[in-house]
Amino acid sequence: MKQAKRYPFLKLQHTRLSFYFEDQSGFSPLPAEHKFRQWIWHALKNEYRRADISLILLDEEDARAYNRDYRGKDYATNVLSFALDEGETVLAQNPDTLSGDLIICPQVVAKEAAEQGKTLEAHFAHLTLHGTLHLMGYDHISEEEAEIMESLEIKLLNQLAYPNPYQQDKI
Repeated sequence: MKQAKRYPFLKLQHTRLSFYFEDQSGFSPLPAEHKFRQWIWHALKNEYRRADISLILLDEEDARAYNRDYRGKDYATNVLSFALDEGETVLAQNPDTLSGDLIICPQVVAKEAAEQGKTLEAHFAHLTLHGTLHLMGYDHISEEEAEIMESLEIKLLNQLAYPNPYQQDKI
């Protein structure tokens, strides 16, 4: 009888996804670091061979400063994405590697989750996927882009057993 091969999934994931995580938010309770890694990996694993992603959790004051300095909007937002190769020729050198930084403000995420009647974990999962998709080049500026991005978010969240985050918006 042939023995089934063991697939070293986690080893492969750690080899293909270089992940840096730092919590400067002072917020509790947070999902475990491995959850953030799982959500990021799930968003990019089918499109990128390798990724180098940093995720930093910031408090409202620091998140507000980043949003103001980089987007010209003077308020704390839920997630910010900074693709390393945005507007550069780095992508042409290594097109199968995604590099970028995500900033998430847990205080904003918690407020939104409560206002929208969502669990904190489901909202963190959604925004982590959302930010990762931005790193991958997805956007929601036009209605057509928004439909593509939202349908992909719904599909990915469904695969992770989280509900459609836009369901209440359609009621």
